[in-house]
Amino acid sequence: MRKDRGFSLIEFVVVVAIIVALAGIIAPVYVHFVEKSRIQKDLSAAGEIYRAAEIVVYTGEYEIGAQVFVTFNQNGIRLNLDGIENSDEIEKILQEHFGEQYRTAVPVSRKYKDKTYTITILPPEEGSCIPRLSDGWSS
Repeated sequence: MRKDRGFSLIEFVVVVAIIVALAGIIAPVYVHFVEKSRIQKDLSAAGEIYRAAEIVVYTGEYEIGAQVFVTFNQNGIRLNLDGIENSDEIEKILQEHFGEQYRTAVPVSRKYKDKTYTITILPPEEGSCIPRLSDGWSS
């Protein structure tokens, strides 16, 4: 008597077909979650930059005439601190969030990859002495 050992070709094809079907279902879901996490990373980075700018503005370490405060784009984080009396605070906060090489942090998601996040200091509204911050993503 001869014992069959191993799989037949049909059994092998069925197993491969099941694995391919599962991969076809799981791969798009995985890609979606990866992209969603990249978007969240970009939004988190922009939010941290905004909070750093808020700290400097709300502590009064600024000049009303200051224009573009900070940009976050494909070249990394660029600071324009003209008119900021104590720019060390924003540098410190950015280094805490992004590490020593914070200037090389760039948007990574497909949604924001080719966009620039810019924060601008605006003059105070009438009756206020604290400047406003304007922020947003642009192409």
